[in-house]
Amino acid sequence: MGRQSTPSAGTADYGDAPNFFLGNYDAVKRNYLPPDYLAETRHHNVLMTVHCEAEWDQNDPVGETCWLTQVHRQFGFPNALVAHAWFHVPDAEETLAAQAAFDLVRGIRSKPVTAKSPREIVRGAAGTMQDEAWLRGFSLLEKYR
Repeated sequence: MGRQSTPSAGTADYGDAPNFFLGNYDAVKRNYLPPDYLAETRHHNVLMTVHCEAEWDQNDPVGETCWLTQVHRQFGFPNALVAHAWFHVPDAEETLAAQAAFDLVRGIRSKPVTAKSPREIVRGAAGTMQDEAWLRGFSLLEKYR
């Protein structure tokens, strides 16, 4: 859905985090809700939309999916969702099961932990794609497809 954010303009404040790789992006953050999208696309024949998770709250990925489901009921879009789940956390399976229960969810996005530079890579570090916990969580996608 383009630049859509949550009602609170997004609670993932990575721009304020000292190690966020994109730096501070406060200048481009703003609420962008369905009426904004409809106004910008009124001269286009948009058939359907897909929303890719925006990390509105890293501790509540299912909350974003719930909110987007409400948006869909009210406005008729988004028509599909790519939801979020952390693979390396103890409740990864609970989150995947909850996300899979939503009719609009078509996929999962999970961003592994990365290093700020190649020199800082720690193979197998928690949350990386070499982490055993991350790999176990990733393997659960087969169960919830």
